[in-house]
Amino acid sequence: MPNRRIAALLPLPNRSTLRAIAVAATLTVGLAAAGCGSASKTTSASTIAALPKPEFLAQGNAICAQGNQTLGAAEKALGKQPSEAQFKAYVANTFAPTVQKQIDGIRALAAPSGDQANIANMLNVAQTELNQVKGNPATLTEKTFVSFAKLAHPYGLTACAPNQ
Repeated sequence: MPNRRIAALLPLPNRSTLRAIAVAATLTVGLAAAGCGSASKTTSASTIAALPKPEFLAQGNAICAQGNQTLGAAEKALGKQPSEAQFKAYVANTFAPTVQKQIDGIRALAAPSGDQANIANMLNVAQTELNQVKGNPATLTEKTFVSFAKLAHPYGLTACAPNQ
């Protein structure tokens, strides 16, 4: 099973595992961007008119979809059996920055009125999961962003971590 190999020896996952990871990462980044931040960011965001939920979801899902495309192309270029060094480079140079860009992009959106705490929590979960992967690429599996997806998908951010 690819997840056990990665955890035990850090062999690279197969293409379907990488695709799932890319999708999860995209979702995670998008959600983390919407809700993570300091109190000063929250204060400045509150001075911006809150987006209606349908508009927030449209923009957030677009951010995730764009990141998913980037990750999908990078995964395809990585191949089915990348070396450990190639996998670590992918995580450091493509996966993590792409997911972080998604998180930051969603964070920059003005969350719908009354949903700020929920969005912040979703994005905090995504950021925590991304930080774990940044610290240890071997933790990147198709289940990496499941916690985030359980929060984001019911809310409507379905393009983020879509395979979860």
